[in-house]
Amino acid sequence: MTTELVTRSTLVRGLAELGVGAGRVVLVHASLSRFGYVVGGEHTVCLALEEALGPRGTIVMPGFSPQLVHPAAWRPARLNGVDPGVLADDMPSFDRASTPVAATIGAVAQCLRAMPGTQRSAHPHTSFLARGIDAEGIVTDHPLEYRLSTLGPLGRLWALDAVVLMLGVPWSKCTAIHIAEYKAPYPGRRQGRWPVPVAGPAGVRWIAVPELVVWEGDFERLGRDFEQAHSESVRRFRIGDADCVAASLRDLVRFAVCWLPAHRDLRGLADPPGWSGIESAEGVLPGA
Repeated sequence: MTTELVTRSTLVRGLAELGVGAGRVVLVHASLSRFGYVVGGEHTVCLALEEALGPRGTIVMPGFSPQLVHPAAWRPARLNGVDPGVLADDMPSFDRASTPVAATIGAVAQCLRAMPGTQRSAHPHTSFLARGIDAEGIVTDHPLEYRLSTLGPLGRLWALDAVVLMLGVPWSKCTAIHIAEYKAPYPGRRQGRWPVPVAGPAGVRWIAVPELVVWEGDFERLGRDFEQAHSESVRRFRIGDADCVAASLRDLVRFAVCWLPAHRDLRGLADPPGWSGIESAEGVLPGA
């Protein structure tokens, strides 16, 4: 089997087929390896996005750093019997300029982070990267609590009528769907307090902030149902070996808000480790 060769021009043509044009704001999730062989690697993908969007467009990607979560949230085997508090005291603080994007998020996002002029929001676990004319407004004021609600960068993307762009990745990786979790009171929705690291003069200190327990376990099914319901507006195109999808963020979230109460029930799910004060979240949440 011959690996597909993908060039910058190939990517730009494919993005045009997906309806990604000049001046748009796009929330991008990308897997470099799914394209085949990209000539020039991850930098080529970033440059192709810039070319497709033009000088008045904006690229946004998750810049997540789950490597900085409190060790109390780790699997017990990884702790190897060590007190998680001791490990937490020795963890580095988050730095917008230098903290790497986690390898699980992908090489394309890490490349965008390193490009001069890219801006980043300040959340130590779920920062967003933005590059383009609307970048500063998108990443400013990312609260520690309710981090994936409309209080943060995802809310600015909603206001800007952004496009969700999935390049070789499944719906299970779609960050925008989290907005709906804050809006939809589905059975088994829970909230609690989640520890986040804050840099101080004496090093990292940990504070517990109110947060929704999010879950991606049914995002793939939700995304497939969304595509069926919005077949006239969701655009799908193959770039190299990668199946790619573009859709309106607002349409996706509105669909998910209705879908979750009808299809999701997490009442039997165990409480995740590392949290405190977990309770039912039946009412209206901040950022909804």
